[in-house]
Amino acid sequence: TTEITGDQKVNGLVYKDRASGELKKVELEGVFIQIGLVPNTDWLKGVVELTKHGEIVVDARGQTSVPGVFAAGDVTTVPFKQIIIAAGDGAKAALGAFDHLIRTSAPA
Repeated sequence: TTEITGDQKVNGLVYKDRASGELKKVELEGVFIQIGLVPNTDWLKGVVELTKHGEIVVDARGQTSVPGVFAAGDVTTVPFKQIIIAAGDGAKAALGAFDHLIRTSAPA
């Protein structure tokens, strides 16, 4: 993609054809911006369970393979990588962490 066109609203997209190098325009009424698919989790290798794609494996409460460690957002195994889903999962993981803390004895 080289350009998103429109004045008051989106009306098209210009892109460079990878094979020919030619610029082409597609008329449309909206775009969805995606910034990437590779989670930034290399630093967690050997710490928590990761999928072969590098996603953090979590349960329904956001709990990872390490008790007391929770994760949320696009770096986890949630099926859809969208900000609204990440925000909801963040709330769910926070509640999961809170539940974990109130059910766990404090260290002596």
